[in-house]
Amino acid sequence: MLNKGLFAQHGKALLEIGVVSAFGVFATAGFQIVASRGLGPSGFGLLASFLAIINVAAVGSAALRSSIAVVTSEGVALGAVAPQARRRLDASMVEALILGGLCTVALLAASPWLTTSLETNSLALILTAATVLPYFLFSRAQGLLQGTGDSRSVVLWTSGSQIAQLALTVIALAMGLGAVGILSVILLIAVLGTVGSSYQARRFTVPASRRPFSVDSSVVLLLTISFAWLTNADVILVRSGTSELVAGSFAAAAVLVKTTLILPATLSLYLLPRFVSRREDASMTKLGVNVTLALTFLSGVAMFLLVLVAGEPLVGILFGAGYELAVAYLPWLALMWLPWAMALAVLVRVTAAASKAGLIVLLVAAVAQWVGATSLLPSVPAMMIFNGSLGALTLAALFLIHLARTRPEIRGI
Repeated sequence: MLNKGLFAQHGKALLEIGVVSAFGVFATAGFQIVASRGLGPSGFGLLASFLAIINVAAVGSAALRSSIAVVTSEGVALGAVAPQARRRLDASMVEALILGGLCTVALLAASPWLTTSLETNSLALILTAATVLPYFLFSRAQGLLQGTGDSRSVVLWTSGSQIAQLALTVIALAMGLGAVGILSVILLIAVLGTVGSSYQARRFTVPASRRPFSVDSSVVLLLTISFAWLTNADVILVRSGTSELVAGSFAAAAVLVKTTLILPATLSLYLLPRFVSRREDASMTKLGVNVTLALTFLSGVAMFLLVLVAGEPLVGILFGAGYELAVAYLPWLALMWLPWAMALAVLVRVTAAASKAGLIVLLVAAVAQWVGATSLLPSVPAMMIFNGSLGALTLAALFLIHLARTRPEIRGI
């Protein structure tokens, strides 16, 4: 009876979110395939490095979305959030402007090193930096929508932007604009998504009592930013530590395998505000985490079997000639990313609790990843084994924190 009741309550909404997200997933995969075929291994390896930087900013901005969603959900539970006259500079807007501005400045400050390390020109870096602030403003609007329970709109905006990005990328490559043209498309989509979602969320603000960068909101921000780095740094590290051919092949293989992260990320859109509103309900929280872990594990195993059996034809069909080395990387990458995907499933719960211990775990892991990878490269297999082992340790640590949080006598972990 309990399971039937849970399915009736949550099944339809999750199914709808899953279907809409699937279109976004296919569009994202199509974008990567079109870009890899249009640019070739060398050009795609360079683009992948910029995309990794954008992904860190994007997931960093998603950290802001999570923080705003958590605070807004708390306000909804207390009856403190309702449609009202918009305050242009509420706490969420201040955070978006400051974080987006700081990340943009940091990226521009690092541009001399990035230009040399990635062997590229300044225009591509300027376009990448210009994308950062719109991502944060886009995520601010999505956080308000998610926190008020409108996960459907969040997924529609996300998937819609991914579909539009694919369509415009095809046009850009047909016009011979190359990597710079693709980065221009990403910037345009970010701006349009920001304008549209901000208009939809214009009636909502975070509670007036909330101040920018509270302790809990800062922890949530840093949790998601740290995990974003951990799951995107590999492409940057391989690009800076190996040849262009190796980096392009690694990036292509990573594009395929990292789709295992999409399932827990999609579920988090629905589960995060509910974990917040039911923090004291240990049994339901455990059930949500366990189901997400099980589904993520099964999808990861399915990915491993798929690339093990059909990796070569998949690479040939999806990426074309020049990516043969990616076939050898696929099974290793599938195993490497399984614990990281499962760690993301647990991170939803840790984020809802604004766990300081979880933040310490991720910061230590980020330092270890950088030191280990730079020491082991240019040996890509050794780096993958190390990164996968680090993911397993991170998963174990986060799961222990989750278990501790379900004990009523434990607070502040």
